[in-house]
Amino acid sequence: MRLRPTQFSFSFLLLLVFSFASDLNAQTTTSGGLTGVITDQSSAVVPDAAVELKDNAKGVTQSAKTDRQGVYRFFFLTPGRYTLTVTHAGFREETRAVNILLGPPVSVNVTLAVAMASTNVTVPDEVPLLQAENGDVSATMNQKQVSELPNPGNDLTYIVQTAPGVVMNTDVQGGANFSILGMPGFSYLHTIDGMNDNDNAFNLSQIGALILLLGQNQIQEATVVSTGYSGQFGGAAGGNVNYITKSGSKQFHGNAQYYWNGRVFNANDWFNKAFGEPRPFSIANQWAGSLGGPIKKDKLFFFFDTEGLRLLIPQHFLVTIPSLQFEAATIANIDSDPRFGPASATDAFYKKIFDLYNAAPGTNSTTPGASPTDDLGCSTFSDTNTRLGIDVPCARYFFTTRSRPSQDTLTSGRLDWNVDRNDRAFLRLQYDRGRGAVGNDPISPAFDVDFTQPWWQAQILETHTFGMSAANQFLLAGSYFAGIFQVKNPSQALAAFPTTLDFAQAPFNNLGGAGNINVFGFGRYNTQYQLSEDVAKIWGNHRLGLGASFARIYWSELPRKSGTIGHLSVQTMRAFFQGGVDPASRSVDFTSLSQSFTSQGNLPISFSNFGLYGDDEWRARPNLAVTLAIRAEHYSNPLCRSHCFARLAGPFGSISHEPDQPYNRAVLINQRQAFAATDTILWSPRVSFAWQPFGVSHNTVLRGGVGIFYDPLPGLILDSFSGNPPLFNSYTVVGDNLAPDETTSLFRDAAASNAAFVDGFANGRTLAQIQAADPSFFPPGISDPGERTHSPQFQRWSLEWQQSLGADTSISFGYFGHHGIHGLVLDPNANAFGFGSLPRGRCNNPEPSCAPDPRFGQVTQITTNTVSNYHGTVVSFRHRFSHLTQGLFQANYTFGHALDEISSNGWFIFTSATMTSPQDPNNLRGSYGSADQDVRHSFNANYVWEVPVKAVLRGRGWRSMVDGWQVSGTIFARTGFPYTVFDFVESGNLVANNYFGGIYAVPIGLLSSGPACGKGAAIPLAPHPCQPPQVLSDGMTPNPNAHFLQATCETGFDMGHLPSGADPCSGRAVAFRQGRNRFRGPRYFSTDFTIMKSTKLPGWENATLGIGFQFFNLFNHPNFAFPDAGLSSPTFGQIGGLAQPPTSILGSGFGGDAAPRMIQLKAQLQF
Repeated sequence: MRLRPTQFSFSFLLLLVFSFASDLNAQTTTSGGLTGVITDQSSAVVPDAAVELKDNAKGVTQSAKTDRQGVYRFFFLTPGRYTLTVTHAGFREETRAVNILLGPPVSVNVTLAVAMASTNVTVPDEVPLLQAENGDVSATMNQKQVSELPNPGNDLTYIVQTAPGVVMNTDVQGGANFSILGMPGFSYLHTIDGMNDNDNAFNLSQIGALILLLGQNQIQEATVVSTGYSGQFGGAAGGNVNYITKSGSKQFHGNAQYYWNGRVFNANDWFNKAFGEPRPFSIANQWAGSLGGPIKKDKLFFFFDTEGLRLLIPQHFLVTIPSLQFEAATIANIDSDPRFGPASATDAFYKKIFDLYNAAPGTNSTTPGASPTDDLGCSTFSDTNTRLGIDVPCARYFFTTRSRPSQDTLTSGRLDWNVDRNDRAFLRLQYDRGRGAVGNDPISPAFDVDFTQPWWQAQILETHTFGMSAANQFLLAGSYFAGIFQVKNPSQALAAFPTTLDFAQAPFNNLGGAGNINVFGFGRYNTQYQLSEDVAKIWGNHRLGLGASFARIYWSELPRKSGTIGHLSVQTMRAFFQGGVDPASRSVDFTSLSQSFTSQGNLPISFSNFGLYGDDEWRARPNLAVTLAIRAEHYSNPLCRSHCFARLAGPFGSISHEPDQPYNRAVLINQRQAFAATDTILWSPRVSFAWQPFGVSHNTVLRGGVGIFYDPLPGLILDSFSGNPPLFNSYTVVGDNLAPDETTSLFRDAAASNAAFVDGFANGRTLAQIQAADPSFFPPGISDPGERTHSPQFQRWSLEWQQSLGADTSISFGYFGHHGIHGLVLDPNANAFGFGSLPRGRCNNPEPSCAPDPRFGQVTQITTNTVSNYHGTVVSFRHRFSHLTQGLFQANYTFGHALDEISSNGWFIFTSATMTSPQDPNNLRGSYGSADQDVRHSFNANYVWEVPVKAVLRGRGWRSMVDGWQVSGTIFARTGFPYTVFDFVESGNLVANNYFGGIYAVPIGLLSSGPACGKGAAIPLAPHPCQPPQVLSDGMTPNPNAHFLQATCETGFDMGHLPSGADPCSGRAVAFRQGRNRFRGPRYFSTDFTIMKSTKLPGWENATLGIGFQFFNLFNHPNFAFPDAGLSSPTFGQIGGLAQPPTSILGSGFGGDAAPRMIQLKAQLQF
């Protein structure tokens, strides 16, 4: 077989990995390195000096020689404390205590003195403050920071939050927890001991049942590589977050920790106090324990860790249900309507709905209206016969709190083996299991949802050295998890309510657990294995490297039945009052049904990822290091072994839209591969440098680099293609009654459309032939991947100045930027029509300029053609306390601006005030604006400080009282995240036109920057809303000071009509552009603080008992969330909630209120 050029080059590189493994070099995500320059007192380099490095914990010794430029190097070192010894004839022996960090090599330069009568000189342990080995942008969190900084929930990802350039996501829990240097929140690869710890469905870190990544107690160090120019860094464009676990040592050591929080320790929420509500009940018990030590002296060591969290999580709800007057009037209207009557299915269905609402816990104490700021709760609905919406309320509300227990437990073990002087290895196993009460339904416990994810992982890592100039490291790893979301009792939920229901403009709560999670649930079983090999070789003043990695991932995805019971969305209250649709105003007052039909079983899907790299770290001069790297990655086109994918015969924009073409010629079925085509090889050239312009004996480093990086596509996108017809048929049906068993209903229409389509597709029928069999046929939706799907690419660069101020202080100034191309975008409006610049409507003989494809409903076009940009500066300060006390203080300030067309790689949201698709499907560039993660100014800091009480008292005081005091903490401050104002009513009206995006509200004129947004906008008073109200206090008259056109007055994208005296939409036509993410939400500030008192235990050497308290949001500062950005909402521009960290002692994404101050008791035993 003859290979194509790309095949040949790829095969040749693969061959190189295994042919020359003994002659190559690299650092890895499981280890650190040590390098430096040996000079004499005249600053001349000392070649051929003997350098010995001893692992203090395990007793392993390695040796090296300096080259002709006086440089020595050690590879693949386990992070920890070492002793460095340097000898040379004619010089004194010099010894250094060295702390090896995970990640880039530590630089330790040594100056030799001429030999006198003495023997050696020992210098205390110190970690270099400057990074002089390469241009990688990274930050290492040492064991003290990992274990002592206050960490809500002890979540591993929280360790990242205080690294330079990081912005915390304080809006969405259970999603992307942070963004670094303007990159998307889903662009980071997490590894534990080198093993890929990401869930490739979301490109996020793994989680347990509480949506936390437990394991803090087993972590030795963590390194955040935000821009890794070295070749080994790949798998994500935003950076690598690498954790290394603890191991056993020559001495037995361990710890036991217990944390407790309850209502008595918590402040009340700002809004609870505003409404006179008490603090909700909650209990959080967390624990951790570890034990490590030797099994065989200097040979075999073990380490065991267990930790967990048990919660009773409060979820506080504002529940709005129909008023008794509205219920009675609606039933009376249904019974008097000739379409229905007292014995109709609609009457029975509505009574079931009202019975569920009336039985909700808390209905014995309700208040008229939708909320404290809305006395009637009728939206735009009114009825003169019953006076509903005039002076009779349509809704009633109450506050309630529900709690259910949740828990998660992690257990791990590690075995380290020093095989001989040149070989060492370890084996590690980990298991996580729990159950999370992710959804407590305020209407009925029958709709409560649980999340389970039992999770195994195992790995073996072996390191071998070849003399003093080469080494290699091999990793074999595997994992398995089963993540399932499901209603607790599916049969009980179906009996209570046979579908799901929500309201677009009515204030009523959803029914049936409306959303993606219903009785059938969803989830998958995930199995992964991983192989990698990294090798290292010193060749003169070059440090050569090559490595390869391979990962294989298998999914068994549960049958996608979550939409098969249907989802009803009532557009207006009048539509609900009229049984689902008002015959007099069908285009406005209607209900839509989204329902799917499938006979699929479990979906067997697999992924293969391969990476190969080579680099050369060239020590051009003792004070100049240059790194040249090339990385190649291959992400396979995902495979389904049961041929479960379907897609259009070509890109939607290029296929024939002729309705006389049979369906089975337009759609390719039983496809094994998800995409039509993907990138074969992703090439990532990179170059970086680190230069000490004044020489190695001075304290200045200039460093920088430029390179290309790639993100993998999120695996969950495959559901778009396994969910295509005729394998999985989805319909959006409008214009009929909502009761499922009614003579004519949305459900019957959907079922009839599906039956007609299935038969028509199998028999090669056209749209007209299917419509002849079913005149009310609603065409199915489909997703189109386009001709070629690219992996998102980011071109990144940096330039940084580092300056050491003495031995304990450093400051750095850095500029960082990127340009992204091939960003992912999912446009659900490719087949939309009848609005603004969209096609006018469906013609008898469609043409591209006239109409979309009439054979389909919603068409989601999936392409990779968005762009993004970022420019930012970071100033970092670091100080080590070394006089009278020990400790560390780090602070980082970032000024930057991130812009894009679609954020978060086009699939998931970073904040809730956004859309994941462009407003105009024909103008993607019109969505270019501030990215969802864009923050202009941000600041973070962390500190750990042993309080020198004894030194302050000049050695006086009882030792047990004055020794052992420690404080630690974190500080976060930033300006607001951006948001957009939407007209959700107009978006809902356009569902019938195959439009499923978000319509930007149209300004009445040129917009200013807008008012300051914060406490003054908070309900119930909201004296200074973030946006002026659209209507006056009567709820109907347009506000002359409003910034936007009234809801539904848009005639196209960025155009519409001003109000007139007679009608809110009949005035002068205007065209002004709001733009995406024009406005800014409230600022954020919070600080966490821990105080601990440790006491040595008599009779137990090296054992201490500590007790203290952790304060989260120490000052109980209310951080307000986004304002209501829905133009038609009665609370438009007002704020109804608080922002909070993405992880907390109450888990993540469970609805627990972690915004106010929470105090946690902490007790620990260390030995």
